[in-house]
Parts: sequence; structure tokens; C-alpha cells
Amino acid sequence: MKCRDPYTGHLVDVRPQDIKRTAILTIEGELVQFLYRNPHSFVHVMAPDDKGEMQRWSIEWGGGGQLARQGVGRETLKVGDKVVVVGDLGRNPADHRLRMRSIVRPSDGWKWGGEFN
Repeated sequence: MKCRDPYTGHLVDVRPQDIKRTAILTIEGELVQFLYRNPHSFVHVMAPDDKGEMQRWSIEWGGGGQLARQGVGRETLKVGDKVVVVGDLGRNPADHRLRMRSIVRPSDGWKWGGEFN
């Protein structure tokens, strides 16, 4: 199989077993911290893991400048907000880390599903 190298742009041979598949996970819980900064912002959410045990999840988001252009400000999320986050699971599931794909605050319907580059 051929795949384009993201750094050089050249086509390279890749074996299917070498392609790393990313698990997409949805968590629902309470926001305990919102770090709005560059180069990446983070939200920390207390939510159950796949065994039902409460864990502190660290979710990486875009930088403050990027989020501001998408209408997300420092005061958009508050500690105690109930949120639903969809994200790509980190390399080590035991670390409880995600890369943000989308976030929803069901209490008022606010949501984000913008770009994260």
C-alpha cells in the first residue's frame, strides 16, 4: 500500500499492520479545570472509565488564539459544567488522555466541533 509521508510529501510503502488506528471515545462528566492557553488548551473532566470508576481525563484542545477565532473564550466553560466530550484516545489508555474532536454542554446546548490543527 502507498501512503503520503506528511513531512516530505513523497509516496512511501506502508504495510497495513504498521498503520496505527486511533480509538474514538465519548466521555460524559463534570469539568474540573479549563486551561485556556497557547500552544494548546486543556479541559480536565471527571468521568467514569470503561470499568465505571471515576477518572480525571485530560483533553487536549486548540490554542487560545485559535479557539478565540472560533468563538471560544476564557469564560466559555466553567468548573462544574456538565459536558460530553468526543475525542481520540491517547497512546496509553491508562493515562486517560484525549485529543478533542467535539464538546457539548447539554444544559444550554452550547457545542464546539471546529478545527484543531
